[in-house]
Amino acid sequence: MTSIPRRAGGALIVYGLGVTVAFLTIGAPGGDYDDASIRSYLTSGHWPAAFTLAYVAAGCALALAVFGHGLRTALGGALGDFVWGLSIAGTATAVVGGFVTAGLDVSMAEGGHAVQTGVPHPVVYTISEIGNLIAVCGPAFFAGVIALVWAAKGPMPTWLRVLSVVAGICGILAPFFFTYFLFVLWTIAAGTTVATARQLHPSHEPQPSLV
Repeated sequence: MTSIPRRAGGALIVYGLGVTVAFLTIGAPGGDYDDASIRSYLTSGHWPAAFTLAYVAAGCALALAVFGHGLRTALGGALGDFVWGLSIAGTATAVVGGFVTAGLDVSMAEGGHAVQTGVPHPVVYTISEIGNLIAVCGPAFFAGVIALVWAAKGPMPTWLRVLSVVAGICGILAPFFFTYFLFVLWTIAAGTTVATARQLHPSHEPQPSLV
């Protein structure tokens, strides 16, 4: 079983942090309904930020495919292909969700007064919540499955294997929201480990590069 390319570790960090930070700052309505946050998100002054952050999130989501490709190399065979497919699905889901969420502001900008005054705020909230789930929780689901597969079959120290199992479950359950942040911590920890190690050895072998 070959080692995982260092770039895959960096890509996992970019995906985990980039998508999360973009959606924490884009201000898209979600969670508890708040009419004030909806009005703020739809104001013309917020449109450029929404457009920009949607592209940032989409760009960072591409890094999930880079991670999946690196893990495909390490796992090999049908299992590697399965992980690669999951990473592609997660990347596509994140990009689509990002543009669904930003599409609310695009609609306001291009639709003019009729759209800006005619779309009820509960409808805006519903679309935004759906977009957030697709953009953030959807790819976390796919990446969570990848984490579980990697923990079951991949080369890694015991502490990372345990963390990957927990984080994989948290990624799958990301719509519960509080589980998502532990999943993101895993992307940083696992990504850093891969990016700084010469090789990820099975837990029963010496691990000089991870000391």
